[in-house]
Amino acid sequence: MHKLAQRLAKNGTMDQLTMRKIDALALSAKLDEMTAERIKNLREREHISQGVLATILNMSNESVQKWEQGKSKPQGAALRLLNMIDKKGIECVLS
Repeated sequence: MHKLAQRLAKNGTMDQLTMRKIDALALSAKLDEMTAERIKNLREREHISQGVLATILNMSNESVQKWEQGKSKPQGAALRLLNMIDKKGIECVLS
């Protein structure tokens, strides 16, 4: 679908704003999955508590706890931020 949208944008059938929205959706679909172990390792690597991570992500402590226990998985903005922190470090979301 993304390739079709790119062709439509290239030939002028689709406007650039719509193409940017489709690009953003395609990018979010490619985000790495955050497993319970990976979230815990990320948090420990950054030397922060579950509460601090929850505050940074604008989530509840219970959400982070459930992620680390494997009872639920982060989605949407929280998943995007976790991927950014994993790749670039905690400073990228604090500045």
